[in-house]
Amino acid sequence: MSSSAESPRFDATAAAQQMLALEAVAEPLPAPTPPFPTQTVAEMVHTPTTGLQPGEIPGTLTDRGNAKLFVRLYRDQFRHVEGLGWYSWDGYRWKRTGGEKAALWAAGEMAEEIPDADPRGLFSDRELLHHKKRTMSTTGMKALLTQAKASPDLSLDPDTLDGDPYALCTPDGVVDLRSGRIHKPDPTRDFHSRATSVAPQDTPTPRWHRFLDDTFGEDAEGREMVDFLHLLLGYSITGDVGAQVLPFLHGQGKNGKSVLLDVMIQILGDYADAAPPGFLMDRGAFSEHSTELTELHGRRLIVCSELKPNDRFDEARVRLLTGGDKIKARRMRQDYFSFTPTHKLWLLGNHRPEVSTGGFAFWRRIRLLPFERIVPDERKIDNLAVELVEDEGPGILHWLTEGARRYLATRDTLAGPDRVRIATTAYANTEDHIGRFLTECCIHDPDNNELRAEQGLLYASYSSWCANSEGIRPGTARAFATRVRQEVGLASPADMIKSNGRKFYPNLALAAEE
Repeated sequence: MSSSAESPRFDATAAAQQMLALEAVAEPLPAPTPPFPTQTVAEMVHTPTTGLQPGEIPGTLTDRGNAKLFVRLYRDQFRHVEGLGWYSWDGYRWKRTGGEKAALWAAGEMAEEIPDADPRGLFSDRELLHHKKRTMSTTGMKALLTQAKASPDLSLDPDTLDGDPYALCTPDGVVDLRSGRIHKPDPTRDFHSRATSVAPQDTPTPRWHRFLDDTFGEDAEGREMVDFLHLLLGYSITGDVGAQVLPFLHGQGKNGKSVLLDVMIQILGDYADAAPPGFLMDRGAFSEHSTELTELHGRRLIVCSELKPNDRFDEARVRLLTGGDKIKARRMRQDYFSFTPTHKLWLLGNHRPEVSTGGFAFWRRIRLLPFERIVPDERKIDNLAVELVEDEGPGILHWLTEGARRYLATRDTLAGPDRVRIATTAYANTEDHIGRFLTECCIHDPDNNELRAEQGLLYASYSSWCANSEGIRPGTARAFATRVRQEVGLASPADMIKSNGRKFYPNLALAAEE
């Protein structure tokens, strides 16, 4: 049966044109927002990438050929430091933790990407396969790294790493402590492994300054102490060790000295550390492994605490570690290396260690800062250091960098205000029992050549004086002899007067014998 009206036919072309027209005018729907940022594991964990181009193979199928390819691919991602090991770039500094593992893993990644065929036709498929398998072995990867670490592009001298005394690495960049300017870190010229935990910001620090006022007082003397502390801490965050000072924060508990240095350790991050117990004390015949000295490399501030009654300074160690001479040390299973010091030691304690020899070379270093104000229990805040860093850490670091600029601009002698000088002098006079013995019990006349004191008898008299008159431990015979030679002007034991197998100090005699 036919219809008078013809049924319309479907026009596919026209329908497609209509759909395209609708898409052109319709607004696209927004993509759904994921509940967390989408990241791959590789993006979340800093993993070096090879950059190996398709078909790229080592110039020679040897360990050296592998090493040269590794250096070309990873020159901005790895460095090897003599005596310290492998470091990897983590975006703003060279990080030692995990550096060796990261380098080994990167060597394996490079080995896996070596192609199975040589597009140049220099090596057969069989040769490439054999070389690839060997390179992917642990032995092959370690051989690769052994040669790569000798490359001038990857090898770094210990003095170069963290060696710029006027730079401070932070999470936001590298601060020039002379100008206060900050620049973006560059792995080809900024060789820092240490970094602060926060970046400096010029923000108010009312709680920090309230803490300083509570600790030192708001009078003129207190302001002098805060001003001196600003310079002293500013000097301490530089790598400059020219002042050769040893600040000693001394006082009974609840007076702020521990909070002060806790704040410094938290803010300075890798630049600061706590020394092992008794680090500067005489430990008798015990000789530590030099590993503890390697921890000084690249540091700026080292806190020495846990002083005990009757502790005695290891004076030679104090002079060594507060001077500018290179330090030789060795990590476990590593070679010895030498480095120029950048650290400043800060001593903290309730007890004042004994000093055997003393002398100018020792006492010129000491800066005793008395902490005499006691914080009442009702005003004591638990975890104050943590709160100060959380609330004002960036501002406190800015305050420290301003202190560094002040010091570097003035090169202040850091002698300190009257309170510091008086306290230090009193400490020196109390501990200089050898000097007191020579003054009270001896006669010294440089013009009287008839005066002479027998070495053994003089030390025996000194030991008796310490026990009976002073109630203190005498210094060692060696320390005593060194100090007496200084007093009478002898350069060495060889200059002493010798007679009948005995040694005498010239121009000196016990008062009772005179």
